[in-house]
Amino acid sequence: MFETIRIQNYALINEVELEFRPGLTVLTGETGAGKSIIVDALNLVLGSRASAEVVREGARKAQVDALFRMEKVPRRLARLLKEHDIELEDGCLLLSRSVSADGRSRAYAGGNLVPAGVLAAIGDEMVDLHGQHEHQSLLNPERQMDLLDGFGGTEEDAVAVAQIVSELRDLDKSIADLEADDRERERRLEFLRFEVGEIDAAALQPGEEEETKGRRNLIANAETIVNLTSTAYGSLYEQDEGAAIDRMNTALKALMELSEIDGQFQPFVLQLERLRSEVEDLARQVRVFTDQVEYDPNELDNCSARLALISGLRRKYGETIEVILEYRAKAGEEIDRYEQRDQRLAEMNARRITLREQAHIAAQTLSRKRKNVAAKLDRYVTESLQELGMKGGLFKTRFENAELGSIGIDRVEFLLTANPGEKAKPLRQVASGGEISRVMLALKTVFANADKIPTLIFDEIDSGVGGAMASQVALRLRDLASSHQTLCITHLAQIAASAQTHYVVSKTEEDGRTLTHVLRVEGEARIEEVARLLDGSLSGVSLEHARALLKGAMEGAAKE
Repeated sequence: MFETIRIQNYALINEVELEFRPGLTVLTGETGAGKSIIVDALNLVLGSRASAEVVREGARKAQVDALFRMEKVPRRLARLLKEHDIELEDGCLLLSRSVSADGRSRAYAGGNLVPAGVLAAIGDEMVDLHGQHEHQSLLNPERQMDLLDGFGGTEEDAVAVAQIVSELRDLDKSIADLEADDRERERRLEFLRFEVGEIDAAALQPGEEEETKGRRNLIANAETIVNLTSTAYGSLYEQDEGAAIDRMNTALKALMELSEIDGQFQPFVLQLERLRSEVEDLARQVRVFTDQVEYDPNELDNCSARLALISGLRRKYGETIEVILEYRAKAGEEIDRYEQRDQRLAEMNARRITLREQAHIAAQTLSRKRKNVAAKLDRYVTESLQELGMKGGLFKTRFENAELGSIGIDRVEFLLTANPGEKAKPLRQVASGGEISRVMLALKTVFANADKIPTLIFDEIDSGVGGAMASQVALRLRDLASSHQTLCITHLAQIAASAQTHYVVSKTEEDGRTLTHVLRVEGEARIEEVARLLDGSLSGVSLEHARALLKGAMEGAAKE
């Protein structure tokens, strides 16, 4: 809901802040008082073109702030806000637009600096301005299709068609990717097979590089190892003089004799016996190792060649054998995908045929439903136009065949014949002003439940309307205001009397400068304003008539 607008230093306005409520709100006032300035300012904050001419004389800049409160964010608007990282604060969205005296403009949404086009896109989802203004969603053929589906209850059918078409497009892309550049695919497959074959031929084992390096080191130093291990073994066990085991035997014998003399030497005997056993075990291990090491030039060459092979693979495929084997696994999977390509392609083409058939059947069914709905819509809108004084008005929904797409096989556009004998024209080509406002009122009335835009603004809707027709327009506006927040700039007393909220726009001169003021009127002040709208006077007759209009509107609202 449009909750508040604050206008500063804009045209004839010094500063005005208006609060809007649900239902019907009207703005009235003398011709030239500045009623349209309010709408122009709102149009500015909704992204229209900015000009330095709107800045009040002597001011540094003009600024307009509009606050919208939303209990539920419409789907299109939610997508827009997410796309531009705009967040609501306590369910409110603040739009701001400033224009400096040198013509520079700034736009903000939710506190974020945004292009004016973003404000316009957001405004298209929240406000419809009807009259000589932008933000008329019903003039957009794409929105017309949405409204037709909403009116006829074919939204679920439309969503189903869009889902099938989306899946079909994804499948088409996947098929195109598979079919693209078969020669490149063959080159890639041949290269992958070579790489996998090279890695497989090496028969790599995790950890073998370190093991092979160790073995090569042993063989390359075999003579030194044999000499040193022989020396160590001899010193421990077999040296003719002074072998460690012999010296330990001598020491052990002495300790055993000491323990016979005094038992306190017995622990030393046990400790030396344990050490002697460990020395014997160490000597045996050294002896075994000495026997195993043998210089073998062939094995040394084999180790060196194996390490060279591993080094070459590491340079090409990864720093370690484990990484090389991971690369091989991924390459193998890619080969499998390529080799299964023909089977996958056949399956995907079969699925595409099925999806196309499903999509066309669903789209044709949707098209039939839409055309049935359109016939009823055309009748309802035409009747509504004629009831609003456009006796020659004729509304028609034009269908054109199109290639299957996300919205089906239809392209629709709303057409209007305003006068007998005229050719039907698209709504966007209909003359602006009161005529288009009444057309939009008729459409909005019919689309009351299908149209998701919450706030409607009608300017010049009473152009050429009077008498009984004015009462009919007022009734339609009040009915529409039960489902949409509705604002109307009017000169008609019947419309003004039907509103829940009434603002009067006036112009005064202060200190030699003209100022526009906006004041909410109630009670006797409102009666006087309605009387002025009736005949421009505050005569007893006009005041009595005004009271009667207001009373009738209140009673009508109570019955509803």
